[in-house]
Amino acid sequence: MKKSVGLILMSLIPQENGSKRLVAVLQRRGVWDFERMEKETFPGCYQVTFHGGLEEGETFLEALKRESVEELGDEFTKESKVDKNPKELFHKNETEKEVITFGILVSPEQLSLIRLGMSTGGLDFIDEKQVAKIINIIPEFRENGAPVGIKAMFPDEIAALKKAFEIFGKQLL
Repeated sequence: MKKSVGLILMSLIPQENGSKRLVAVLQRRGVWDFERMEKETFPGCYQVTFHGGLEEGETFLEALKRESVEELGDEFTKESKVDKNPKELFHKNETEKEVITFGILVSPEQLSLIRLGMSTGGLDFIDEKQVAKIINIIPEFRENGAPVGIKAMFPDEIAALKKAFEIFGKQLL
């Protein structure tokens, strides 16, 4: 059975008027995958902060920590403690695959510790109002990505994103 784990980082970003805005940190898919040395699929489309497969014998939390080190860097992973009490946002358990997406709340200072790899298209902050404008990725986006100005994600990741705002928004009230 194929197993994978993902994480959505949430943060309260200070605004010019002194208030704070809850945002999700999403990764834009890059154009080229430097690990596999091939063109990336769905370039420019969005995904959770990171997502990756479990290795043989690895638990979901062990994979979460390992993927965080690989995707966001060791310093960020140690400081944010991604594997300590993350909130489960989405869990799909089917015959051939199991996917869990977690979420954690981090400070803007912790976000500054992130060190991205070469294959990423970058990170974007998305607030709750912008979630409604995200569309489902469709097969036509596989080669060239979504049209300019369109934010697209896989449906299960959109569900996890909505749950993240629900959970962390209530937690901050």
